[in-house]
Amino acid sequence: MNDLLTTIISYFNLAILAVGAQNAIFTRSLGISPGIKMLRDPRKNTFYFCSALTVFQLMTSVIVYFAAPLVDTLGFGAYRRFVLPTIIVVACAVSYVIVILLLSIILSGGKFREIVQSVTGASINSAIVGTVILTQNYGLNLAESIVFGLGSSIGYLIAMLLISEADKKICHERVPQAFKGLPITLIYISVLALAVYGLTGHAVAL
Repeated sequence: MNDLLTTIISYFNLAILAVGAQNAIFTRSLGISPGIKMLRDPRKNTFYFCSALTVFQLMTSVIVYFAAPLVDTLGFGAYRRFVLPTIIVVACAVSYVIVILLLSIILSGGKFREIVQSVTGASINSAIVGTVILTQNYGLNLAESIVFGLGSSIGYLIAMLLISEADKKICHERVPQAFKGLPITLIYISVLALAVYGLTGHAVAL
């Protein structure tokens, strides 16, 4: 019983770590550009985008977990930092093809086109690549990689919701013309990133 409780707490801590201290947007600036483009594109849906990101994150994490050991087995260990990102991108592509095929079978034409608009932007996202690299660097097992990936996706969703809400409010007449649009959005994200970075206990590097 104690072992089970310890495992659950460990996984929970990993998920919280991915949501906050390793938040893809606020602490590592990953996936900001496609996220902002998605928010301002009327053809795309935040829920579909983040749901697809979660699915791709989990599928890629599983594929890379089994594929990464082949780097050393095949004698490419010295080039791991170059080969691993390539494996991750290929895994993202494989995940995308699988998801698109399944959606094309399950959904009708109109609904399929609507969802694909959002799914495609989430398929190869730097947030996915960065998170999977972290799971490999931390030496996480399969279950831990899945939990960390899920937490990272939730953290990305929370970040996008915060940016989406702010985007509705920062279009204020007091904002100077030169800062309207993308500049004020990036300033807002920077302030949030500083807050998250401070709350996670990082020391300031001078």
